[in-house]
Amino acid sequence: MNMKSEHGRSVDPEDLLLRTDWSSVEHCCPNVAPATPVILRQLLHDDARKQGAALRDLQQAITHQNTFYSATAPAVSFVAAILGHPRTLAMVTDKRPGEASHSAEEPRFFLRVGLLDWLGNTAEDANEESPDGYDTDIEAFRVLRPTLFDAIQPFIADREPEIRRAALAAVLPLLTSPELAHHVEALRKDVRALAADCSPYRRRAIDTLAGWGEDVTLFQQDTDMSADTHVYAEGYADDPPF
Repeated sequence: MNMKSEHGRSVDPEDLLLRTDWSSVEHCCPNVAPATPVILRQLLHDDARKQGAALRDLQQAITHQNTFYSATAPAVSFVAAILGHPRTLAMVTDKRPGEASHSAEEPRFFLRVGLLDWLGNTAEDANEESPDGYDTDIEAFRVLRPTLFDAIQPFIADREPEIRRAALAAVLPLLTSPELAHHVEALRKDVRALAADCSPYRRRAIDTLAGWGEDVTLFQQDTDMSADTHVYAEGYADDPPF
């Protein structure tokens, strides 16, 4: 079904899926995880519970334990293309029932925020000196960085503060690409604001500023650097119970 994104572009999820031969790519635990196109279709389901489950499957199957698979790059391309889809504004949780701590109900957030977080975390993993996965799969992701930046950048000015912060945090790991380095100065002020903000993205903003050669001492003072939110999930130690 063709649907207009909020930026006026026509998005046809099925057409996007048909661009990849999914039988030729793999993700983690194919015997128990849904097939990649099933996961991606479910992201745009009209049931927010199924969307949240698909986000969880995306995190656990496509980048399990921060690893790059042959399915990672095409799945990333799909997610980037649907960021403006109206159904990504659904309020979801990527927790299973009963997993939320200190709360009877799972915390909910915009699916778009969860997708931006996943893209940003994957980009950060790709910047590691020796990322997990085959070199061809890692490089297949890295060549997408300019495309990802173009897809994410409009949301840095989104009307929703959570989406704005998630989008800014998601582009920061992409700026290590020489092709995108010219965007640093335009974003520096926003990154400083993010580094001073009490948000789960503060650590990434501070680390980014430090990498740009800035003195981040003031930002680090009285900073809780704990990673207690889904944005900094570091993967899964065991095979995921899909």
